[in-house]
Amino acid sequence: MTHADYLHQAIAEIAEELPGFDKLDSATQQSLRELGQQYFDEEFVPRLEGNINIPRYEEAMHEKTDKDREFIEDQRGFLRTSIVKAQRAAHTHLMEKYETLKAPRGPQQL
Repeated sequence: MTHADYLHQAIAEIAEELPGFDKLDSATQQSLRELGQQYFDEEFVPRLEGNINIPRYEEAMHEKTDKDREFIEDQRGFLRTSIVKAQRAAHTHLMEKYETLKAPRGPQQL
């Protein structure tokens, strides 16, 4: 599995681990996936800035060459830790939004 595949899987799990996710209609599932990815990106990228060369990281994440694999391997611990932290923050954020949407609402006023 390349680092890009790992990253894609981590992002997908943010929404898919919500309770009852599999019972939601496909449009709602997609919206939750997109919200999870958006928040993940807002958490993940700032963790990288100043710590690694982001253009090089974006190039290397698909691990097409030996140099790419070496770069990812050198950064693996930091990247995985950053991914897990961003994944947890995004999941928590999504759970809060999800619970708000599920909460019963009072009587509608006409």
